[in-house]
Order: sequence, then C-alpha cells, then structure tokens
Amino acid sequence: MNLSEDRILFSRIASGDEAAFRLLYHRYNAVLAGSVKKLLKSGTVAEEVLQEVFLKVWMMRHTLESIENPGGWMYTLAANYSLSALRKQAREKHRQDNIADDMPGDADVPEGIYAKELQALIKHAIEQLPASRREVFILNTQEGKSRKEIADALDISENTVKNQLVTARRFIREYLEKRTGTRLPILLIILLSKFF
Repeated sequence: MNLSEDRILFSRIASGDEAAFRLLYHRYNAVLAGSVKKLLKSGTVAEEVLQEVFLKVWMMRHTLESIENPGGWMYTLAANYSLSALRKQAREKHRQDNIADDMPGDADVPEGIYAKELQALIKHAIEQLPASRREVFILNTQEGKSRKEIADALDISENTVKNQLVTARRFIREYLEKRTGTRLPILLIILLSKFF
C-alpha cells in the first residue's frame, strides 16, 4: 500500500467522499480479510469484523486527516476488532459451559451493537420495499447475482433491474438517514445488508 495515496484517500473520506471510501474498501478489504480469517478461523466472523472496521472508518471519518499511517491504523483496527470477536467467542463458550463470566468489559461492544442496530434498520427498510423491488435487491445484495442474472431469472430487462436497484438503495439510504441522522455510503449499506 502507498502511504501518500492512503493519506489522500483518508483526507477525501474525511470530507465525505464516498468514491474515496469505496476505493479504500477495495484496496484494504481483501488484504485485511486474509489476516482476519487466519486469526478467527471463520469466514463469517471475519466478514462481520470487516463490516465493523469499515463502519468505524466511516463513522470516524472526520478524524481521519490526523492519522499519520492509514494502513497501520487499518490493520490495528482490524486486529482490535478481531481480538474483540475472539473474546466474545470465549465468553460465549464460557456461558455455554455454565462457567461464570469473569472477563472484563469490552470497549468495542457499542460499535458492535450499533452495526446490529443498523442491520435491523436495513432489514426493516428492505421489508418496506415493494415486493418486486425487494426481490431484485435481495438477489443482488444477499445472493450476489449480477444484473444480467437477475434479469434472466425474473424475465425483465437489465435496465429495469438497474432502475429497481438504484431506487431501492436510495430508499434504504434515506430511510436510514431519517432514523440515524447519519448519511451512510451505499457500499456500507450493501455490506451490512448481507447479514441479518
């Protein structure tokens, strides 16, 4: 990763540039995913951790310009969330074994709770979509189907699929913005909509 490019990206994200956020996501997601999966030994938990990492980046965007080493900061953030997930797994194991949980509290729990709340809001927003639009959105975001695959499966044009996706994303984003007071990037909404 290039330090000066990362600093420029962080500066752009700090000013609310969603294209820069998408670029940062594509630059770091795969790299971080390998390390996180190796540590957690679970692809699903690793994806949840990465959701938390990128949510935190966006929520802290106003402070990003002061970060000297963006790459190092991203790795540290991923490591902290991974360790938090490991502690959570350990606590859950202790609970299941009926052993008293004497581990100290976790500072990252509020962010985890916030992501779960956002996921619940996204789920509710998706439920508000008209049936055909909801089906297109779910096929795209949760099943990973391309616009062409959706068009073929539903016997509609690719242009209709595109319009349905654009409208669904706009509705979900506005729904979240009204309820949270925060404008989230579409990429983050799509990431959070993959898991309910």
